[in-house]
Amino acid sequence: MKNRLSPKTASILLFILVFSLLFLGFYRNQWQMVRQKKFSLFQKDVEGYVIARMVLTRQSGLFSNGGLLGWGDVIPEDVNEADYQNQYDTYLHGLSFQTYWPKKSHPGFQGLFFSILDRISPFSPSNNLRLFRMFASGLFAATLAGLVLWFYQDLGWLSAFFVFASILLSQWMTLFGRSLFFVSGFFYLPMLVLLLRLQREKRGNQLSCQQLFWLVFSYVLLKCMFNGYDFILPTLGMVATPIVFYGILDKWNKDKFITRSITVILAALIAILISLIILSFQIMYVSESPQDGINYVIETSIRRTFGNDPSLLSIDENASNASLWSILKIYLSEYYFNKFHIPYFAIIIIFAIVSAIYLVSNRLRPGAPERTPKGLSLIATTWFSLLSPLSWYTIFKSLAYYHTHMNFLPWHMPFTIFGFGMCGYVIEALFRHRKHI
Repeated sequence: MKNRLSPKTASILLFILVFSLLFLGFYRNQWQMVRQKKFSLFQKDVEGYVIARMVLTRQSGLFSNGGLLGWGDVIPEDVNEADYQNQYDTYLHGLSFQTYWPKKSHPGFQGLFFSILDRISPFSPSNNLRLFRMFASGLFAATLAGLVLWFYQDLGWLSAFFVFASILLSQWMTLFGRSLFFVSGFFYLPMLVLLLRLQREKRGNQLSCQQLFWLVFSYVLLKCMFNGYDFILPTLGMVATPIVFYGILDKWNKDKFITRSITVILAALIAILISLIILSFQIMYVSESPQDGINYVIETSIRRTFGNDPSLLSIDENASNASLWSILKIYLSEYYFNKFHIPYFAIIIIFAIVSAIYLVSNRLRPGAPERTPKGLSLIATTWFSLLSPLSWYTIFKSLAYYHTHMNFLPWHMPFTIFGFGMCGYVIEALFRHRKHI
């Protein structure tokens, strides 16, 4: 068949198609996966931090207030919808702030990045805002399209299709798609880069421990600087996912698996530490006290994990008594799809059934040995990745309790992605076996 597409051409076309469809969904809710009002207003308050940073940069310089994100002309203890809108109005109309309240828990490099683009852009603020959202949507779409491509190359077309469809139809991935605050592509970029690099090992391009360290360090540091410490545990879980998948698939020996696992952990932890040191210096620049930066970072870390945030406890004194199960119930009961009322707990049950079908079918019919290791490694990776969201909901219990309107992305980091990929792989594997009977 001379007219058949080469693998390289097919991969390029697939990437372009997936990127285009995801980009339209993330940027403008083209496929109506979310109610339009919810889409346009989602996390407008935190995106306001970035908008206000661009105003302050225009007003006082790039590194004013330590380059930190923040809000302009607000009373921090009494912020309302009008204050959020004021950040946008001030930016869009070229106005200035009288006061600026810095957000000290985030390095805020996305604010610096967009501020630089805003300063050099020849376009109006309204057009700049559209272009910046296109950038955020495009980065997220490109990262996830790369992930779909990896599934296609390593696990087959049906696995890739299931992953693509699960992303396109997800209301929560659509909501996070264009945010200037989260710039969500940075959550998934470390995992994607490591998956693609380990994939290259099959072609003889070996990855040394030193290369692995700098790869993980660079991309985790990039994540921390650009979207802070939001969903940090799921992100770290995603970085470990490629090690689990390829460690099982390629049957690494114990020493290799342990060495690479330790290297990934150390690289990620050092990257987080470096980002915290940078943040401490930013806070010190604002407060003019060397100790304030360190103290604030430590106090915030304790308060947002197992501790209780006093500012939040004033809303509900019973928050500290909430059980982990009561919190998980909320997150398990939310619908995965906006148009199809299928909750996350039902998705987990479906994944468990599909896993069981594959394992039982392999026991009953030994065969297709060349495909069995992929199925087993995919199932193991899927259930390993469930630890990412569960660990976040457990350790960051305070945040999970108070932000049930938006903290559903951890289920996709990357548990549901690998779970749907597994479903497509198992269906394809079963049909292939039937053809050979």
